[in-house]
Amino acid sequence: MPSLSRRDALRTIGLAGVASVAGCSSLPLRNGPNERPPDTLGTSWSASTDTWRFKYADLQNTARSPQEIQTPPTIKWQDRITDTSAAPLISGELVAATPDKVITVGRFDSELHLRAYDAIDGKRQWNRRIQYQSGRRVPRFGGLVNGSLYMTDGGTDVIAVNASDGTIQWRRNLYDQVADAVPERFLSPSNSAVDFSPIPVATPETVYIQSSYGLHGIDPGDGSERWRLYLGDQIDEAALEYPYGLAVTPRRVWASYGGNVQALFTVRLSDGTLEIERTGLPLEFPSHPVVTGDREAVLTHDIVWATSPQETLAVGVAGEDVEWQFPGYAGEGAAAYSPLATDGDHVFVAASYEQQEQLVVFALQAATGKLEWLHRESLVDRNVSVGAGDEFRLCQPAVTGGTLVVGYGTNPEQGTGHGEVVALSRAAGQVQWRSTLSIAPQDVMRTGNRLYVGGQQGTVVALTDNDSD
Repeated sequence: MPSLSRRDALRTIGLAGVASVAGCSSLPLRNGPNERPPDTLGTSWSASTDTWRFKYADLQNTARSPQEIQTPPTIKWQDRITDTSAAPLISGELVAATPDKVITVGRFDSELHLRAYDAIDGKRQWNRRIQYQSGRRVPRFGGLVNGSLYMTDGGTDVIAVNASDGTIQWRRNLYDQVADAVPERFLSPSNSAVDFSPIPVATPETVYIQSSYGLHGIDPGDGSERWRLYLGDQIDEAALEYPYGLAVTPRRVWASYGGNVQALFTVRLSDGTLEIERTGLPLEFPSHPVVTGDREAVLTHDIVWATSPQETLAVGVAGEDVEWQFPGYAGEGAAAYSPLATDGDHVFVAASYEQQEQLVVFALQAATGKLEWLHRESLVDRNVSVGAGDEFRLCQPAVTGGTLVVGYGTNPEQGTGHGEVVALSRAAGQVQWRSTLSIAPQDVMRTGNRLYVGGQQGTVVALTDNDSD
């Protein structure tokens, strides 16, 4: 695990020296467009505020929306994946939500079932099955942009799906495209496509891909690779291992890696010069970066449940430095963790611990990691158990207006489970309302006057204010 006192020096590399960034002398700068960086990195584009087009709302993974539900909501519609013709359902999640459409996915051993619903009445609009090879990492979704849903298959392929009818627009094996020019030792730790593990984040101009090689810029129209940047030239191993997540800002692209690397790379172009900062992280499995400022990001664990509590709950990064670490709450036995959400000034994360059987929500100052407030409630009488392993989960938090929505639940091997979502005051952590659900909540998406909650087994529930249509 890297020492926090170690600082990876800022590397400033002129465009004439980009071949060294590629980590391989066989990639001359002027051999073709794929070896050149773009004129600029990052984008000023952002989705409209009444949509949740990405897993965590936006390109910066903030899990934030200006809309909120101020009173205890009611369920408007609910649906679940009940297809018994395929292998057993492994997991499900919400993929994207707009005022018109909600998209979910169910993951089977070698097949994904995408499903689109009318956001108002829950009527099913289309279904699409997509094959992928079993044994690979979980397929990842990179946003619903300009009518296309972008995803990867967990191994080699990047896929664009037409969100209007579910047809596949294109499917490209990115590993093969890169392998034509790059030795395999730079592509994955095991010299295998299985560990290439691409992760997408889409914009109208570029689909950014993070892989065990580094960063790739993909054409949204046909999936062709425009450019690539190798990020592993300052680590002991040729390949980066385990990509965990991307964030894109107008000036920077952020990419987190785990395994033996345990680092956050920050990449930008400034006045025609490529700058790459590498920050060692005290997290073996770092989450996607949540951007809280021009140079600041916060990360937690990409762990949903562990047999024992982690020593560090959240980490703040600025430039090439780890600025702060927050240890969390001292507990014993098993522990569950949520992703992060932010309002820009604060970051929010939830954890539960087996010994106390409690839900604990932390509000931290984004710049310093100082604890701003703490919400704690007992789960003893809630018919859930933190020690239940795969059955217990914490829900993705979401900042909705002046409210923070959190949740928890238990999903037994058979059935939809049960759980609760709780709305807390973003300023002080007081409970504003709570809603009991017949699912184990995993994802939250906010659009217009509706809150969509996704269950662990592919169920989606639409909630709205009592005064709303």
